Amino acid sequence: MGLDSLLGDYGSDDDQSDGQGHASAGTACRNQAQKMPATKEFPLKDDGEHGCACNCEDCKGLLARYAAKNLQTKGVRFRCKMCGEMVGTKAAAGQHFQRMHAADLQDFKRKKGPHLFRAVPRSDVASVLMSRTVSFAREDVLRKRPVDVDSSFGGWTKKAKPEPPPCETEAYQAAAAEPIFTAPPWEGKSRPTDDDATEMDKDVDRRIAAAQLRRFSTRNILEITPQTVRCKLCYKTFGSTAETERHIGEAHQDDFIREQQIWERFLHTSCRRQPPFGWVCKICQIFFPSDGAVWRHLGKEVYIRREERHMNLWHEKEDRWGHEEDEECCGDGMNFASKLSYDSVRKLQEEARRLQEDQEARQIDASAATCRGSNDGDSEEEEEAEDADDPKDSKRGKTQEVGSVTFINEF
Repeated sequence: MGLDSLLGDYGSDDDQSDGQGHASAGTACRNQAQKMPATKEFPLKDDGEHGCACNCEDCKGLLARYAAKNLQTKGVRFRCKMCGEMVGTKAAAGQHFQRMHAADLQDFKRKKGPHLFRAVPRSDVASVLMSRTVSFAREDVLRKRPVDVDSSFGGWTKKAKPEPPPCETEAYQAAAAEPIFTAPPWEGKSRPTDDDATEMDKDVDRRIAAAQLRRFSTRNILEITPQTVRCKLCYKTFGSTAETERHIGEAHQDDFIREQQIWERFLHTSCRRQPPFGWVCKICQIFFPSDGAVWRHLGKEVYIRREERHMNLWHEKEDRWGHEEDEECCGDGMNFASKLSYDSVRKLQEEARRLQEDQEARQIDASAATCRGSNDGDSEEEEEAEDADDPKDSKRGKTQEVGSVTFINEF
């Protein structure tokens, strides 16, 4: 058996049978195409304009889509899914598809971009060109709105100006400009009642009130001598401390009420409602059934037991709230409460006024001395000019005009 028998020759019966098979297949396809009804789409053009090597914008986009579909990342390189060839860049992958898979690429183009391969008849081209006629009318060139249409603006109708929001209306602004005086929360609250208080609780309340009055009287009594006692509120003198205490309790009841208002403010801010029922002291966190019990607890801790935490907080609040009125400015930009008393501020103002007056007096004296010296100099110059025997000076004096200034040059 020779090599020709193993490989076969081109003129064998198998090749003839294959050729006949291909011919019969082509004939069947042509017959089937003749039987199919004609479509309304335009016929496909030749692939010469948008072939596999076309580099237009549409073909570039389709090639990028085809590459993204048929590429697989392998490390830093790319692998073709159809033939398994490795390429280094996407540009090389596109060249690979155009060279090795041109037929598949063209099928992809026809499927995704059929408009690229559709032929346009001559009549359609002419109609398109005729529809692109240019108008040289004034309205078409300048694109201005008609003169007689006042309601249009750039092709759109003018809209009415929207109404301002309610917060910007004049009525609202006028209402907001009025000062609103709101009372502090502790002034609107009512005092607790003593309906559920026992006799022991009422006795504790009486002892707390007596301690408050005794503290107020002691703070406003000044003992000058054993027989002379002065009231700090009105500066009256009395013969004994008991008489002064009686005077303070009767004549200075308003000052005592003002101090009690500060104490009630401390009570309101130091107790808190504890749902669902009860009240609690904010300082020691002890629970009580009512707000009256909390007030009684605070008074007992401050004025009877003198507990340190409650007393320190009460003294701090009393100092701060009792001097709030003193922190107001007196009108000259200085604050009495910023470590300066009224007397200190008055002395500083008097000293500044005295320094200003001294400075003005010195300026007046200096200006008067300057005027006096200038007058003396003018008189001396006149005398020297009269006593001079120099003919040049006499000649110069004759030629000078009245009111001119003469300088001395002989020295």
